[in-house]
Amino acid sequence: MSEISPFSLLVSIATRSEQLATDLPRRENTQTHWKGLGFNLLGQRFVVPLSEVGELMRLPSQTRLPGVKPFVTGIANVRGRLMAILDLAAFFGQNSILPKTQRRILAIEDEERYFGFMIDESLGLQHFPSDAYSEDVKEVDERYKPYLDGGYFVGGQVWPVLSLVKLAADPDLEQLAIEA
Repeated sequence: MSEISPFSLLVSIATRSEQLATDLPRRENTQTHWKGLGFNLLGQRFVVPLSEVGELMRLPSQTRLPGVKPFVTGIANVRGRLMAILDLAAFFGQNSILPKTQRRILAIEDEERYFGFMIDESLGLQHFPSDAYSEDVKEVDERYKPYLDGGYFVGGQVWPVLSLVKLAADPDLEQLAIEA
């Protein structure tokens, strides 16, 4: 009886595996998807890019500040950092019908700002086919349009992409105090 060397045995197994292997499905049939965080604000559905959201959280305890613009609800200590809490409904000139305890905060953070944008409700992670994107979103109120980066049309519904970066760069947010 002859002994087969371990190397020869491995070569034999590799050869048989290659002969019996089936081809993988073609990549050309796959579709790419875009992911974002969906939310409601004043009855309008939006989605924000995941790259712009630092955190989604419940409304933290906050301290009211005197002499600030009406949409600034206060500041909160979030893990040792002061976050300005901004009510997006009030920023857009309306009041939310939901109690503050049910609303959520979308946090955005950069070198200069740490904002918490208060939204009405989170709709969770949303996935959209990349080919459902359009730069032009006509079905949205004009007050939101300066902050939009297109939208996704899926199942007869529009999901405008609201840019928190554009929102944070708004001149009204440069100075939160009321000018005397």
